[in-house]
Amino acid sequence: MSVDVMLVSGFIILALIYIISKGPTIAYAWNKIMFTTDVSSIISATRDWKKSRPNFDGVSIQKICDITDLSDSICGTSGDGKSTNAFGGDWRVSVNASKGLFDITATLPNDTDRIDDIADTMASSTRSGCIEAAGCATIKTSANSVTMTF
Repeated sequence: MSVDVMLVSGFIILALIYIISKGPTIAYAWNKIMFTTDVSSIISATRDWKKSRPNFDGVSIQKICDITDLSDSICGTSGDGKSTNAFGGDWRVSVNASKGLFDITATLPNDTDRIDDIADTMASSTRSGCIEAAGCATIKTSANSVTMTF
């Protein structure tokens, strides 16, 4: 009986070690899902904010948070989108050079090495519907941010 208990204990320990080793990968995948969900919510709220305005001139995350029912998990307690995205960064919404479009910028201070992957993930949802971020006119990256045009 003790051999059986040792075998079961061994399998449980190996399973726990495997799960713990995959923790960062699972956490990143979850954060990426939350990030894309938040972007979708911001897009919807920004379009709600526009209503019958002729364009997106004057749009900001603060105005969207004040006027629409955008989630407090995105707006934050101050309604400014600071430190609320899944990667610990800020949300910013601004009018694009073409005032009929708007930009969502997300800073990623804790995951700067994954900006290219996040940009590739978001490229297809931007205005141009690009396959990848490289060469896409509606998604731009910097050292710690991704800017998407919708």
